[in-house]
Amino acid sequence: MELRTVDPRKLKPNPNNPRRTKTDKFSDAQMEASIKAVGVLQPPLVREEGKNLVIQFGHRRVTACIKLGKTAMPVLVKSADEVDGTLDPMGTVSENVIRTEMGQVDRWRAMEALATAGWNDAAIGEALGMTSRNIAQARLLAKICPAMLDQMALNDLPGQRELRIIAAATTEEQAQVWKKFKPKRGYEAPWGEITHALSKTRLMAKNAKFSADEAQAFGIVWEEDLFAPADEDSRSTTQVDAFLAAQTAWLETNLRKDQCIVEIDEYSRPKLPRGAQQYYGRSSEGVFTAFYIEPRSGLIREAAYTTPKASTPGNSAAEPEPVRKPRPDVTAKGDAMIGDYRTDALHQALRGNPIDDDQLIAMLVLALAGRNVTVLSGVAGQHHGTGLRQVADTLTDGGVLTRDLAAIRLAARKALVEVLSCRQNQSASGIGARYAGTAIDADSYLPNMATEEFLPALSRTALDRCASAHSVAPQVRVKDTRAALIARFSEGTFIYPGARFAPTEAELEAPRSPAGVIDDEVENEASGDDPLGSAASDPDCAFPERSAEADEDHDGTPPPDEVSGSDASLAAAANHSAA
Repeated sequence: MELRTVDPRKLKPNPNNPRRTKTDKFSDAQMEASIKAVGVLQPPLVREEGKNLVIQFGHRRVTACIKLGKTAMPVLVKSADEVDGTLDPMGTVSENVIRTEMGQVDRWRAMEALATAGWNDAAIGEALGMTSRNIAQARLLAKICPAMLDQMALNDLPGQRELRIIAAATTEEQAQVWKKFKPKRGYEAPWGEITHALSKTRLMAKNAKFSADEAQAFGIVWEEDLFAPADEDSRSTTQVDAFLAAQTAWLETNLRKDQCIVEIDEYSRPKLPRGAQQYYGRSSEGVFTAFYIEPRSGLIREAAYTTPKASTPGNSAAEPEPVRKPRPDVTAKGDAMIGDYRTDALHQALRGNPIDDDQLIAMLVLALAGRNVTVLSGVAGQHHGTGLRQVADTLTDGGVLTRDLAAIRLAARKALVEVLSCRQNQSASGIGARYAGTAIDADSYLPNMATEEFLPALSRTALDRCASAHSVAPQVRVKDTRAALIARFSEGTFIYPGARFAPTEAELEAPRSPAGVIDDEVENEASGDDPLGSAASDPDCAFPERSAEADEDHDGTPPPDEVSGSDASLAAAANHSAA
């Protein structure tokens, strides 16, 4: 075998080359960039056939040199007597098949090693056919705490979003969180929990109204997101207080006379001046503008409002008398209990009741559209909830999706149990869970609500209506009415009508969010009820809510605002609840 320098254009391609499919343009560009930067590291292997030199290994290297306009390149030449007609075809295939690419973590570490050796990002990128931003990303990921990198090197890579969050944290923060969530040997890391622990509120520079000088004056340091598209402003900061202070200062400087700055309430709604009404029409005289800052995004929002005209001596308009908000039929705690009752009943029905295939598929769609469901992308490494992942595992055998209809039905039921929820917390699925419960008669699984735990959650009016509907005479004291209702259903089941799965007309007519679920805040606002189920939280309410204990001490005569006529529909529904 002889090393020669030849003109690459005079080399002949191997007619029996097993690689016939063209490689992608990016790989070819990388090859050209590498040869341009560091030359041909491994000379192609050629063999003599008469006066010709035929390429055995290295077609891509030869093609790259020709594209670069090189007139000479090194090659290893096999003489005619060294060519083995039996082994050469196997060697040609082996050279293309038996090769292992460098893993992702090794690539990151290699980029950092090159930088340590004195190569800058631009030079590395030029040599490897990559952009400087790609090199900077790799170097940032190489600085993740070593224990995490070792786990990722085991082909347990988090998704792109999770990598961004991990890389944005300090090495000390990463190590501390890893110590808490480190998996056992042989198990995957809980990247979702790890990134949740490392997540920080970040406010974007593109949302800032203040200038660079003001940012410097408030001590704001911007951090660039190397994973964002290069053509957009991806700078952000975790200095939330400083950002909001700078945004407020800019707003105060640029206010006009008919404008003001207001705070927001716990539901992120602007607190307008006392007596003001939000205005949604066209701007006109008497319409003012209030600005407020969203604390989660730092964006400046505005709300138009009007104020009542000032009274004059000739036309004195007395302020309206404050009206007491009636106590809701069910307290917030009662709503939470109903949500738990419904969820448990729904899950029992999903596990045991017969469900037609069409209903099963329809409920799966409703479940996936629930507001407690986050749909993750198809990026490799994304992790779903443990329960759903275990359910999905039952549908595959050897990498093939099962055709066993019984197994599919069982998995569908388990998936619905994992997703559908009526609880009054972040797991709530919305109105879809109510539709599903109605479809499979989950009402039959609801527990007896005639208990000392649930009945105190009902207002006196609601309790008396329920008692009358079941031929239980309302008593002077509320606790006596409760005791009578409990005795009436000591061997039966009482279900509060408002706890059944079928949505009420008011719920069906309530505004809906784009996801198709009832907007609870809008619904409460439209009905006049306090979002927390209590008027006592309203500082402007002149008559605070009377508690259930106060009802018990009452002389038995309900106040005028709690007296209501017979409710035929409620009574009918209550009668239907008796077991």
